[in-house]
Amino acid sequence: MGRRILNCGLTLVLAAGITLLPGCFGVSQNPSYFPHLLPTGDIIRTHAKPPGPSYFSNFDPHAARLEVRPLESTNPVRTQHVLVATIYDEKGNPRRNRRIEWMVEGVGNIVEVDESGVFPGRGYKVDNKYAVSYTDYCEHRITRGNADPNDDFVIRPGQTWCVVSSAVEGDTHVTVYAPEIANWDLHKVFVTKHWVDAEWTLPPPAVNRAGTEHPVTSHIFRHTDRQPLANYRVRYRLLDGPPAVFMPGRAQEAVATSDLSGNATASLVQVTPQPGVNRISVEIIRPPDPSSPSGVGIIIGRGETSKEWQAAQVALTVAAPPTAGVNQELPLTLSVTNNGQVETQAFTVRATLPDGVQFVRSTPRAAVEGNQLIWTFGLLPGGRTESVQLVLRPTRVGPITNCAAVTTVEGLRDEKCVTTQVTPPQVAQLNVAVSPPPAASVGVPISLQIMVSNPGTAPVNNVLLSASFDAGLEHETHANPIELPVGQLRPGESKTVPLVLTARREGRLMVRITATADGNLKSNAEAAVVVQAARLSFTKTGPKLRYVDQPVTWEIRLVNSGDVPLNNVVVRDPLPAEVAFTGATELGQLINGQVVWNVGTVPPGGQKAVQVTARCAQRTQHLVNTAVVTADPGVQEQAQAELEILGLPAYSLEVRKIGDPVTVGSKMTYQISVTNTGTLPGTGVEVTVRVPAEMQITNTSGPTQARVDGQNVLFPALDALPPKQTATFTIEVLALRPGDVRLQAELRSTTLREPVIKQESTNIVVPNGPARP
Repeated sequence: MGRRILNCGLTLVLAAGITLLPGCFGVSQNPSYFPHLLPTGDIIRTHAKPPGPSYFSNFDPHAARLEVRPLESTNPVRTQHVLVATIYDEKGNPRRNRRIEWMVEGVGNIVEVDESGVFPGRGYKVDNKYAVSYTDYCEHRITRGNADPNDDFVIRPGQTWCVVSSAVEGDTHVTVYAPEIANWDLHKVFVTKHWVDAEWTLPPPAVNRAGTEHPVTSHIFRHTDRQPLANYRVRYRLLDGPPAVFMPGRAQEAVATSDLSGNATASLVQVTPQPGVNRISVEIIRPPDPSSPSGVGIIIGRGETSKEWQAAQVALTVAAPPTAGVNQELPLTLSVTNNGQVETQAFTVRATLPDGVQFVRSTPRAAVEGNQLIWTFGLLPGGRTESVQLVLRPTRVGPITNCAAVTTVEGLRDEKCVTTQVTPPQVAQLNVAVSPPPAASVGVPISLQIMVSNPGTAPVNNVLLSASFDAGLEHETHANPIELPVGQLRPGESKTVPLVLTARREGRLMVRITATADGNLKSNAEAAVVVQAARLSFTKTGPKLRYVDQPVTWEIRLVNSGDVPLNNVVVRDPLPAEVAFTGATELGQLINGQVVWNVGTVPPGGQKAVQVTARCAQRTQHLVNTAVVTADPGVQEQAQAELEILGLPAYSLEVRKIGDPVTVGSKMTYQISVTNTGTLPGTGVEVTVRVPAEMQITNTSGPTQARVDGQNVLFPALDALPPKQTATFTIEVLALRPGDVRLQAELRSTTLREPVIKQESTNIVVPNGPARP
């Protein structure tokens, strides 16, 4: 049978005070309800019931019913058949580890039995006619060891199985016995298995025309060598559907015998042709055993097939215009459609000419018999349509009704009529007009609306518009003139056709439209397009010179000096890197490094002024600030303003004293610091220091070599002092006399008009005494 797959584990559960019996007892089953005690010891084949003090206790009190599936079946010889047995308790629950005995009589043998388990209490086969198995603890999937998972079967807890097979035809009788069930009426089940060397194919479902005769054929052949089998009977029985009978007996049931080709055929016909579906039951019957003349046939197979009856379903449609002019052609279309799934063999279409109507022509050609037009067609498959194009000419005013009919060889018929109102002679007219836009601008597309109409009472066919225009106008195709097909205009119908041109120059430019149609109809129209140029004056003003860290303000002004309004006006001013944005008027916003104003619409003669303010961040000799304005229609201008940003030197002079107050005879130090706080380098920076007479100069130091002249110290000029840099000068003095004295420092530079003067007071005191005034 192939390998077995165990789907659950095995758990030993021992109740308190219960131990496994020694192997000498030979227990081969588990009579307990819970816990499930596992079997111990060897198999005792001579005693199948549980152990106990007397014979009548040797049963499982919970084993109530034995069930085996299937009870009767038919299989081809040389195949294997699985029997599954289940033992249930009084509550309908399966019982685990219950003993089942399998006893075989007749043809066939036991091939394999359920031997699941690892303990001595497991299944075994004594010989080919007798075997023992035990219902399983857990669920198993049994595979036949091939690649087809569909022939696997599942054994659940409380079930066990046995496999039988036969190499020859005949019947296998299996007695399935559960010795642990005390009720003799319930502890045995008898199974019959029929083995035949035969297979068969049932009649496939079919679709046929209603009213025809349909053969129903089954094919029977040997399983072993695929050769046809004769003398097998096949019973056909109608289950439902429209009235039908089997021939030749005209009964609801027929029995056919397979011929030398293995075919068993019966013919089915309908009592009354009509659509519908008959379901047919099929039974395959094996002939009696030749060795037993009194035997009866055995049903070895059952199935079902179906027969669908369909009929052709023809439908006729007649299409015609609701109105037509007298003495004018009136087209009609006759269409025949087979809405069924089977074909109609042949059909005929007839149209009757009413009074006041003349036949002109038809496709296909009609046979004329008096006032009858006749068309004959052959086979029409299901879902197909045949059409007739018919042209008539009404000769009188008023309603006329055209009728047509279709008939088929099967007797199907359909008829339709359509009414057309015939009016007096109709007159077709053609008018065209063009409406230009109120204003146009150079370079902007212009949309003109061309209105073409038919004010007459007859349709106008093949209407064509031709548009030509002056050289100052241009079409996207660069063609001149332009042709615009319109098609048909029904009576009273109007259509509007747009024409888009682009103006390339100013002035009054003409557009001419000509409409033509069948019947030599013609109409002309023209329109003047006044093209104006959009003009914009755009300026930008501001200071020419600024110093670093000073603000700068530019004014941007635009004036619409043209004759058309300017729409979607937007001003953009990308600020140079040398300035930093601080603000703008008129809701200007800094976006990605540029100031943007959404001005909107500026009418002709209108103007707008905006301002932007920035801080001069870096000095530069030449800065160009360019602003751009864009507007519809197609206007773009720019304006520039130039700016030079200068640097400015500035100085800070500080005097710092070290040792104040100082006693007579002691020294102190003055430090003079000069810082360039401006943005330009300082040049010619010179420091002069006047020392009080109460002090004596003892030492000097600085970036330049000092020159001492009496009480004056002169530090020669520095060539350059960079911005934000500091130069420090030091003077050391000796206090000679007490007093409140003043030291004065002067700073001069080539960029300073006046010197910077700074004084610093010092107290000179007498040692161990107050200073003399």
